[in-house]
Amino acid sequence: MLDKIREQKREKEISARYVFLAIFFWILTISWIVVIFRLSSDTAEDSSKFSHTILDYINELFNTNISDDSILRMVAHSAEFALLTVLSFLALSSTNRISSKTSYAESPVKLLRSDNEMNIIFTLWFTILNAIFDEYHQLFVTGRDGTIIDVLIDLIGIVIVLVIIRVSFSIYMRTKGRTEIVYT
Repeated sequence: MLDKIREQKREKEISARYVFLAIFFWILTISWIVVIFRLSSDTAEDSSKFSHTILDYINELFNTNISDDSILRMVAHSAEFALLTVLSFLALSSTNRISSKTSYAESPVKLLRSDNEMNIIFTLWFTILNAIFDEYHQLFVTGRDGTIIDVLIDLIGIVIVLVIIRVSFSIYMRTKGRTEIVYT
């Protein structure tokens, strides 16, 4: 009887650890979205000056003489959305673990095979929508334009991070001698 009461109490409990982690990672995620928005709000001239400042620093650091900043801009696009992907994945997975009663595991309809896949798919959608919004926002900034090519460049960073997360999770589970809980 006592074990049954303890089990019922555990089922209803909300994990304070995951509440804290979810709040922390959502704050970081939203803060990073604001940074991306702010960078996208710079005029073309300001953005170009910033890119050239970074390029000058790289040239000085590695003793090179690169004058074209197009590769730097592509890497920056991918990197800023790669970081957004990491932060949003951590926020979503922490949110999903706040309570075992409200997690994806307890959902009556399972469209995906596991919690990890659910977090990856939601992160993919969340970050792609942010990339599209970022490019749309640039349509209204002086001298800037929003292009589908930039969204695809952002997608490269997003996909690379999600593949790393998926592979790392599989390796982690294998080293722990556990298997992923798969819903069928």
